[in-house]
Amino acid sequence: MKITYIHHSCFVVELDDCILIFDYYKGELPAFDPDKRIIFFVSHSHGDHFNPNIYKYAETCPHVIYVLSGDVRRSLSFAVRIGNGGQNTVFVDENKKIYMNVDNHGILYREGGPREMMIETLKSTDEGVAFIIEYAGKTIYFAGDLHWWSWMGESEADAERREAEYKLEMEKIRGRHFDAAFVVLDPRQEEHYWWGMNTFMTTADADVVFPMHFWKDYKLIEKFKNGESAKEYKDKIVSITHEGQGFDIE
Repeated sequence: MKITYIHHSCFVVELDDCILIFDYYKGELPAFDPDKRIIFFVSHSHGDHFNPNIYKYAETCPHVIYVLSGDVRRSLSFAVRIGNGGQNTVFVDENKKIYMNVDNHGILYREGGPREMMIETLKSTDEGVAFIIEYAGKTIYFAGDLHWWSWMGESEADAERREAEYKLEMEKIRGRHFDAAFVVLDPRQEEHYWWGMNTFMTTADADVVFPMHFWKDYKLIEKFKNGESAKEYKDKIVSITHEGQGFDIE
């Protein structure tokens, strides 16, 4: 895999015959091989995760698919999409598993059938879904806004509810292995910024983990890696330093 950090929570994952793009809303995407299948994943409708202009790619890329959280369909932003890619759009809700067979003429998909790609979802603790994708021998986890959203100064009841919601979703992936994972590390949470990432790392297993949603605070990644909580897995956390940075993953 080649993984490129675009902006905020957007990453591009390039495989031998397929390109996966997660939560694009702005930034410069790399040039795409026109012979590869391109799949845009959108975890939810928030403006920092979804831009309807992704449908412009359907005008120039013959092999493009859109896998969108069901809440995007209900959002006003989706109503103003442009382009002609609507026929190649799949909507997924929380706690679903879809087996999708893809060819260069469109999408053939059904749950539980023979598959080329498996797409599984978890319930976000904010909006939409998190994605688990199995394809070409790789398993990828993309959190979207599924995170332990604990805030300084919130009530004890709210804090307990947020903790329970996040840990409930993490239990669904306990012990699972991911070749690459994309997990929230948000500086706005102040002293609590690392709780969600640490819970993921101590519940599941991943070869490499890309922090995201860190609002260009690149120093936060190094702060986390050098902290006490990460000492057992710090080498798995990828240091991101700038937009457009690429990583070759075995």
